[in-house]
Amino acid sequence: MSRKAVGVMSGGPDSVGYAAIWKRKGYDVYPISFFYGQKGRKEVKVMRSLSKELGFMEPVLVDISSLAAVWRGTQLTDAKVRVQEKYSTDVVVPLRNGVFLMVASAYADTVGAEGVIYGAHTSDAAPRPGAREPMYPDCTPEFADSLEAAVNRGRLGGKELWISSPAKEGWSKAELIRRSYSVMGDSLCKTWSCYISGRYHCGECESCNNRRKAFEAAGVKDETRYAAGPSRGRPPSASP
Repeated sequence: MSRKAVGVMSGGPDSVGYAAIWKRKGYDVYPISFFYGQKGRKEVKVMRSLSKELGFMEPVLVDISSLAAVWRGTQLTDAKVRVQEKYSTDVVVPLRNGVFLMVASAYADTVGAEGVIYGAHTSDAAPRPGAREPMYPDCTPEFADSLEAAVNRGRLGGKELWISSPAKEGWSKAELIRRSYSVMGDSLCKTWSCYISGRYHCGECESCNNRRKAFEAAGVKDETRYAAGPSRGRPPSASP
């Protein structure tokens, strides 16, 4: 019998790459993705395409877009808030990973999976500028451990469900990119990071900037096509 893991996947290099690593370990990966009112909805389309290419199971798409009314005032979900080039606290969607991981844990019971994986890494868990608290608190290993304990307290008896992430393995974004590329090759550049849905990555938002820096730090050629910014993958104006 094959081993199974549910992968919380956005279509970005972190979640897709980490899932590909677990696929290489011999797990059947069951992707689950969410429409939560995000501006970058293209990520889900990309996730579906890459899931097929990488041999994952058929993705489950969960529409919780009504939660955009709860997540007001964030760059990712509120049309009135401009997407920024650098980190600021309004880029944080409060407890987003907590919501996703709880739903994914329920799905894990449905398909008989051993655990849940998501792409949080140590770069996300690093202290935010001028403060001791993490930039993204729900990306820390401590958060994942606490949620894992809560999930298992709320489940029926049996083998405990685990939650794994690159952060729990001590991997930075650059390290995750390096490891993911060793499994996925150039398909890693097909992932989608941009906070905005467009023909190409905007090349200017915080996520695009983080993506570019991580590829460089990992020593992996970035073939991503950006609409702006210093990128070897930037498309010419006449590109199809």
